Amino acid sequence: MEEKLNIILNELGKLNRGQKELITRADKMEDGQKQLLNRTANIEKGQVKLISRTKNLEKGVTELIGRTDNLEKGQVELIGRTDNLEKGVTELIGRTGNLEIGQVELITGQKQLSTRIENVEKGQDILATGQNEIKELIKHSATLMSENFTYIRKDMKALALDVNSDVELVFKEMADVKRKVNKLEQK
Repeated sequence: MEEKLNIILNELGKLNRGQKELITRADKMEDGQKQLLNRTANIEKGQVKLISRTKNLEKGVTELIGRTDNLEKGQVELIGRTDNLEKGVTELIGRTGNLEIGQVELITGQKQLSTRIENVEKGQDILATGQNEIKELIKHSATLMSENFTYIRKDMKALALDVNSDVELVFKEMADVKRKVNKLEQK
């Protein structure tokens, strides 16, 4: 029995050691569990940050898509404007040709204008001579009119004197007639 007792004691010792080891391991498991909880909390915080960053990334992607759309629209507009610019250059080339033709016509017109200006200058000389003649005629006419007005004034004064004399004579005759009428009425 002693052997059995030794075996039991031996087994109990092993069991005791196993229990201590189990307690140590349980403590370590609790510590590990605490660390795991801390790490899980950190992972959850990291997930929240990651979700926030993912949302920001999604916003950035949305904004990037919008900007890319605007960039594409800008490219389309730029292509349209480039086409318009090419059309404008083509039209400008055509107008430049017309401008060259217009310059030739302008040179011809300037030559004709020079000829006409020479004719105008000749006409101005003739006109100046005619104006001088007209001035002399006007001076002569003014002198004649002045003389005529002088004679007319003299004639009008004489006529006015005659009319005044006639009026005075008429008044005198009327006064004589009135006196005679008064005398006749008194009789």
